Amino acid sequence: MLRPPLTKRLTRVQLVGLDVAVGMALLLWGRPTDAQLATAGLSLPGWYALLTLLACAVAARRLWPRPALGVSLATYATMAAYGFVKFPSLAVALCLYQFALSQPRSRAVAGLVLTEAVVGVGMAMGGSSVTFDNVWAAMWLGQSAPIVAFWAAGMMIRSQRAYDAGLRSQAERQAQARVEEAQRTVIEERLRIARELHDVMAHSMGVIAVQAGVGRHVITGHPDEAAKALTAIETVSRTALREMRALLDVLREESPADDPAAASDLAKPGLSDLPFLIEQTGRTGLQVELRIRGTARQLPPSIDLAGYRIVQEALTNSVKHAATARARAQVSYHPDGIEIEVTDEGRGRSGLPGRPGPAVAPDSPGGHGSPVSPGGHVGHGLIGMRERVALSGGDFAAGHLPLGGFRVWARFPTGESA
Repeated sequence: MLRPPLTKRLTRVQLVGLDVAVGMALLLWGRPTDAQLATAGLSLPGWYALLTLLACAVAARRLWPRPALGVSLATYATMAAYGFVKFPSLAVALCLYQFALSQPRSRAVAGLVLTEAVVGVGMAMGGSSVTFDNVWAAMWLGQSAPIVAFWAAGMMIRSQRAYDAGLRSQAERQAQARVEEAQRTVIEERLRIARELHDVMAHSMGVIAVQAGVGRHVITGHPDEAAKALTAIETVSRTALREMRALLDVLREESPADDPAAASDLAKPGLSDLPFLIEQTGRTGLQVELRIRGTARQLPPSIDLAGYRIVQEALTNSVKHAATARARAQVSYHPDGIEIEVTDEGRGRSGLPGRPGPAVAPDSPGGHGSPVSPGGHVGHGLIGMRERVALSGGDFAAGHLPLGGFRVWARFPTGESA
């Protein structure tokens, strides 16, 4: 397994400690000979004072790169005035490297220009034994090349770190996006399962409750009617169990391909199953008139299931709340979509037959007026119906009719043309 470079394994404190050690090395190894000091006219304490400033600049370059470069350049210019132009240039190069590594590009370029100018002036001041032209030629060949190399190394490492940081940031954003997408998928699946469970259980339990009440009232005087109620309960409960088993199979990620019985259980209901639904609902005492307009055709499975569930939930609400014996379900096939409308003649939860409900919008889709609020039928059922229609990009309306009764209307686009 490849290990990262040493500089990436060291902490910031350790790197600063390393710089301090380099500064100490400058103090230990930077003493000139007595003859050089005598020629320059500089005392030994003065030399070590300048050398200490240079060492401090190197030691502090990671903490304060701009002051460190300034101190190193000022110290270099002072030492160059006494004729020392080679030894202090190493400290200047180290400080310039850290400056290029930590500063924006424009500021780093300005630092390089300033450094080259100071070094050039310093060599001109310290090179009294050669001509001016030869001093500048020597500077570019002997001193500028290492300084530019240190500066370029800092710039390249800075660019590489910025590139790596960009890759890490992009990877983190992608990972976060995947997490959010997974969370959205889980939430959408939970909502889908909740809608299915509500629609299946609400209708089945509603029918079972009504039939159980009928059976309880007639079991003594009309045992035949009680037997019919029990038969209806058995039929509805078996259907509910079959659909519940299908949902559980989906949750367990079981494949029905190898089991024909399971495959049958997983067959989802559609608009073609409305006659059976109407028959089940009729056993509760609610007589439903089913109208089919237009030519029935194969629909996308999601729309076919959503249409069935909307009719199922609307009739369940009528059984529970409408207190009426009549309802109508109409499915209209259009070239570019289908319309579903379920109406009843009940009184809702207000308990007043024929009482007008909330205001309606006469110009709403469907031609009969779309209620502003859902009135007595409000609850998870209407929320689920609205969500089903929204997922298919359709329109939905539900609420009281002006002259009494309740209306549920939905339109699903199918993306087909005439």
